[in-house]
Amino acid sequence: MRRLPASLLLVAALGGSSLARSEKTLAYTRELVWPTAVRFLVVDEHVKVTDKDPDAGYVMFEIKEEGHTFRGSLEVMTVVRDKRTSVRFVLQIEDRPDWMEVSMLNRLERKLRSELGSPAPAPTDPKEPPPKDTQKDPPKPDEGGPPISKTP
Repeated sequence: MRRLPASLLLVAALGGSSLARSEKTLAYTRELVWPTAVRFLVVDEHVKVTDKDPDAGYVMFEIKEEGHTFRGSLEVMTVVRDKRTSVRFVLQIEDRPDWMEVSMLNRLERKLRSELGSPAPAPTDPKEPPPKDTQKDPPKPDEGGPPISKTP
């Protein structure tokens, strides 16, 4: 069995960071967030969009930083979990640390909340009984005591 040089193993280990991707799932619909997400990339993040397909839900872009150009992609997909429709954002930026992707997704979430409001609350299960009224019925007059006036 051949042993690989330590330098080759180090390069292989460090090269794995370029395959990183970050995700965020929010309770919006894809149709609602798509225009905001594309506008966020172009206007707020100042990236150059190289390709996009609203039907497939992806945007390919380039970021210029420190004299270098880095390629990236944003996928916007519909997910259903526990009968709740949400949207999942998957962001990848080649050769950049994953904290940059996470930071960008956090800024995107803030923009969505500011423009679209808070995500929809989870739907209630139709099998669950409706919540009981917390107010009790007014006390009935005691038959043995004096009558109680209805006026305060």
